[in-house]
Amino acid sequence: MRRWLFSVVLLGLVSAATPALAQPGRPTDPIPVFSADIRGAFVLLNDDIKTSSTLAVANADLVGHAFGGVGGLTVYPIHRGGFAFGVGGELLIATASRQNIDPETRKPTGPEVHRDVRSMTGQLSFNFGHHKGWSYLTAGIGPWAFDSYLAQTDPDSGRQFTTNFGFGARWFNNEHTAFNLDMRFYLSPPSEQVITSGGRDRDRKSTRLNSSH
Repeated sequence: MRRWLFSVVLLGLVSAATPALAQPGRPTDPIPVFSADIRGAFVLLNDDIKTSSTLAVANADLVGHAFGGVGGLTVYPIHRGGFAFGVGGELLIATASRQNIDPETRKPTGPEVHRDVRSMTGQLSFNFGHHKGWSYLTAGIGPWAFDSYLAQTDPDSGRQFTTNFGFGARWFNNEHTAFNLDMRFYLSPPSEQVITSGGRDRDRKSTRLNSSH
């Protein structure tokens, strides 16, 4: 979990949604009144000495990435030419697991370690562009949970508030589908070990989402 703090998601896969639920419009028309989307996500987790030591596993036993999804809704109440101010929210869920397997016997050689990321944040954004595509700067805050735990147990670390910031852009193929590139940085607060979930140090994580809505 080496640099786990401005946090995590990278490279969205197959994302389908109704961004903009837009009325038909020309490329030069203003950014729509609102957008809603679902994106696939690839999350960078890295490693963390505190996490591995509290779980009594090797650092290499911590899986370094997770797959998941992001759902979001944004309303754009203020428009000025090619600029729009956005208010909305996002839900991120990603999970991963790893267990070392002997290449000859194909039997496990260590415990199975799970890592889950869950985040729900309110977002503010500055958007620049037009109906058929725009770029944005965004920042948000909300409850966050990042659990590392062994198989056959349930995560129990609870939720903490965290902030995030990032940037991205989207280009529409038609009125309801688009390609989206998004990069986020989450501040992951430190956490002490609880009954089943390992602790972690304060760190930084980068998050990118590439997706097609």
